[in-house]
Order: sequence, then structure tokens, then C-alpha cells
Amino acid sequence: MLNCTHTLKAKAPTVMVIEDQTSMCELVQRLVTDELNYEVIGTAEKGTDGVAKTIDLKPDLLILDMHLPDISGSEVLQRLRLEMPRLRVLIFSSKVERQLARILVKEGVYGFVHKNSKVAELRDALLRIAQGGKWFSSELNNTLVEILKNRESRVDQMTGALTEREREIAIMIAKSFTSKQVACALNISTKTAENHRTNLMRKLGVHDIAGVVRFVIRQGFYDPRDDN
Repeated sequence: MLNCTHTLKAKAPTVMVIEDQTSMCELVQRLVTDELNYEVIGTAEKGTDGVAKTIDLKPDLLILDMHLPDISGSEVLQRLRLEMPRLRVLIFSSKVERQLARILVKEGVYGFVHKNSKVAELRDALLRIAQGGKWFSSELNNTLVEILKNRESRVDQMTGALTEREREIAIMIAKSFTSKQVACALNISTKTAENHRTNLMRKLGVHDIAGVVRFVIRQGFYDPRDDN
């Protein structure tokens, strides 16, 4: 009897590269396509263009430089997190400082590789991240461990400080509910809804709606993709 079972080939991860140095961008593309057999579906030299292309193309992985000619890498991350909270991002940059480590932690980045590192490290980092893991160059490891511990403690404190009603309203805000819509849904006055919003923003230490949205998504309280 003939065996008609077919083995389906796993889909190769898709990659977007935002890098303003042409030679570096070409190096990364060769590594991704020739050694890893991943698919580079887009590149950009500027951050604004890169954000638009990333949202449009929806890659599995983003390789991002922090130094761009128009907006910073951190601004790119902030814009993408609202639209693609689960995007796996690898920072490939020459910038190494404590502030960068804080940005990586804040924006939920999956990894960092220094541009002076060996090509093998970038390859290994991409392999790890494609599988859902994380990879940080040794230059950042100690700083990251310290910051992660402090951040986890602060996040736990912030989450615990919210009342059930405030958490419920935070999720509604992430879903683009206005104060009037929140009031109607919870059968409370608009003024009370606004007071809840003010209190929860104070407890979270954020100053705008975008900050509330980022907190809700990162804590796993709400995933915008569930609405699609």
C-alpha cells in the first residue's frame, strides 16, 4: 500500500529590518536569508517609514537600530507596541548604556546584539528569538537583571494597587471606550468614570491614555487581536 502522508514544511519566519546604514542592512539581510533561510519581507532606512511598513507587512521578527535619521528607535518601539504588542523585536545597535537597558525592558524587547559582536552571535540571537526565547549581549546582561527585578516588583505593586473596578475600566480604555461609554456600561455617572480613570492613571504613573493601553496589553489583560 502506498503511503500518501505528506510532511508539511514549516513556514520560514518573516523579518523586517530598520537600519539606516546600507552596508549593515545588506549584511543583516544576507545572514537572515542565506544562513537562516528566513524571509526578509521589508527594509527601511527611517523610523517613520519602518513603522508604516512593519504594521503593513506584519513580520514575525523586527531587527531595529536605535540610531535613525528621523525618529529614535525607542519612538519606533512605542508606536509599534500599540499596533503589534506581540511583535518580536531584536535591537541591533552600537549604543550600550543603562538608559538603553531601561528602554528594552519598558518596551518588551526580545533581545539586543551589539554591532561589534561576531556575526555568529546575531545568528544565534535570531534563532533563539524566532523560537520565542530572548537573547541579550553580555554588555547588557548584568544591568538587565537588576532592572528586570526592580521592574517586576514595581509592576506587581502597581497591579495590586488597582481596584477591580479600576482594572475593569483600564481594559475598557484599552478598547477605546470613552468616559461616557464606560459610565453607560457600568451604570455609573460620567464624572465617576472620569474619577476612576484619573485614579488608575495616577497609580500606574502614566500621563496619557497610551500609557494605560500599554500597561493593559503588557500585563495580558487584553489583546487587540482578539477583537479581529
